[in-house]
Amino acid sequence: MRLYVGGLPRTATKEEVTRLFRQFGATDESVVLPRDRRTRRRKGMAYIDLPSRGSADSAIEMFNGFEIDGKPLTVMLAEDRPLKRPRQRPISR
Repeated sequence: MRLYVGGLPRTATKEEVTRLFRQFGATDESVVLPRDRRTRRRKGMAYIDLPSRGSADSAIEMFNGFEIDGKPLTVMLAEDRPLKRPRQRPISR
């Protein structure tokens, strides 16, 4: 199961996030901290792949609303991204 974790400090590292969620089965390979394409800064969110629905539910229960640096985390099941539609080129006349 894939979790979305929002509200992370932009300074959070992959190792710190892995350490928080390791008790639910997270590994270094299962944690992704996306970066902004333009600025290359971290976005303050993470995606974490956990081995089962039960471990995901437990992680949500424990960490949703958990405060880091005075900001609450948002932890929920990640939704599948919708498929991108191909761009349509304008018809030149």
